[in-house]
Amino acid sequence: MSGRIYSIPDIKEPEKKSSWEHKGEPRVDLQANLVSPLERRKQELRDSMAPPGALGLPLLLEAQRLKYGIPDGVFKTQAVFDRIFVYPIDPFDGKPTVGSTTILKPDEAVKKDLQDGARGVLVSAGLTAYDRLMSHGIELGHVVMTNKNVPFARMVQEFSDFKAYVLVMRDGDLAGSETLLQELKEKTKRVEDVGEDSYCHQFVGKKKQSVYVADTW
Repeated sequence: MSGRIYSIPDIKEPEKKSSWEHKGEPRVDLQANLVSPLERRKQELRDSMAPPGALGLPLLLEAQRLKYGIPDGVFKTQAVFDRIFVYPIDPFDGKPTVGSTTILKPDEAVKKDLQDGARGVLVSAGLTAYDRLMSHGIELGHVVMTNKNVPFARMVQEFSDFKAYVLVMRDGDLAGSETLLQELKEKTKRVEDVGEDSYCHQFVGKKKQSVYVADTW
């Protein structure tokens, strides 16, 4: 075997072009046209919503409807007796996907998640429920937290690839209110001793006052 080493000739790599460029057509940027399933859902939901003020809702609830994209189907039924309706906002405000992927959870998985308790907007209340809620400083439009295993998820509107649900429960199934805490911090509401071992939530600067709550705690 000869000890000579032969070098590989320097062959110039041909310039690569896409089939579009060969035809004289502009290159299509597919990445720019991609829209995530979550963004498509949000856009479809907002496109279906009535314009501001069209539903005649209380000011706070109307503001939350526009902020969180609450669909019109939520407001087609009035809660009665001690029932309340809560629209869960975590599915759109949080992550409705499987783990860290972009795969959307199926409807059954979403409904199961809601049974673990949800964060949502109080959208309707029966008269009995509203009397109790007001006595504890809670109003329509509050962002509330629900207890575990109590909501019944009721489908209120169907879209192309997802469904909107409202949680049906009783007033006592609420566990807390983010909005009430904020109002207490901002001093727009306060807890006031009205005598005879009773307290109420006073709306600062307004004549309106909620019903009394017996001091049992």
